[in-house]
Amino acid sequence: MFGTVWLGHTLYQFKKSPYLHSRVRELLSDCALPISVLTFSTVGSYFFQDIRISLFNYVETENLFVMAPFGSMSMAAIASSMGLGFILSMLFFIEQNIVASLTNAPENRLVKGTAYHWDLLLIALINIGLSTYGLPWIHAAYPHSPMHVRALAYVEERVEHGHIYETIVCVKETRLTSLVANLLVGLSIFLLPLPLQWIPQPVLYGLFLYIALTSIDGSQLFERVALLLKEQTAYPPTHYIRRVPQRKIHYFTGLQVLQLIILCGFGMSPLTYMKMIFPLIMIFMIPIRYNLLPKIIESKYLDAMDAEH
Repeated sequence: MFGTVWLGHTLYQFKKSPYLHSRVRELLSDCALPISVLTFSTVGSYFFQDIRISLFNYVETENLFVMAPFGSMSMAAIASSMGLGFILSMLFFIEQNIVASLTNAPENRLVKGTAYHWDLLLIALINIGLSTYGLPWIHAAYPHSPMHVRALAYVEERVEHGHIYETIVCVKETRLTSLVANLLVGLSIFLLPLPLQWIPQPVLYGLFLYIALTSIDGSQLFERVALLLKEQTAYPPTHYIRRVPQRKIHYFTGLQVLQLIILCGFGMSPLTYMKMIFPLIMIFMIPIRYNLLPKIIESKYLDAMDAEH
């Protein structure tokens, strides 16, 4: 797991090194995740084949597309399934809109129109079909994500008031990458049980940890958490630091960290029913932001910290 994270993060940062040609550095950075997964899947499956480790779980059946036995369900089971399905649908809706707002942030300099509402409708229709066969739902956010935008972007480093920061110059917007990615996801069914079972579960954990670490890069929340450890003269010249008092920034950061801890407590709970109500907890965070926080921090300061510029 740590090897996957280490190699992936090293290659992800390789574009900042002086070695090799700039296009090669950019290619290695963009392909950091598949390279690290393939490398340590080979290491785990070949060099440690005598050690029993957890592999990708797969139960082979004659036919995946078997109609779910709806007739054997009681009315109570149907009602509870509808309730849980509605809660999960709300989570998809919220997360899709969060991903859409992050992807279309002004600093990404996207110019083409979006089709996220049509994407969400298409995902809903596909998931209806998957539900009838008892198959897992597919997620609406992939691959419309800031990581996807970053992989297609031309990035420059600039210096302002002694601080180095990266800025996106332009993005090569195309639908081909999304189409190819989803086609590859669909074709992966033909890779079962092998070679997908050659991927050890720790490599998958490392994959998710890599995504988490690279997502922190550029996150305003973690930038503000870092301000708690810096002296005021070392603060970067960001827009909210010029407009919001230092004490108010730390208040807002502390409240966000508290909300994050609550969300992690429900989302990572070993109790199944705690995880089921996780989408409801996310929805309850909306009135907290718009009704409770303005009573603690002035609305003009909240708007400044919420804005990207």
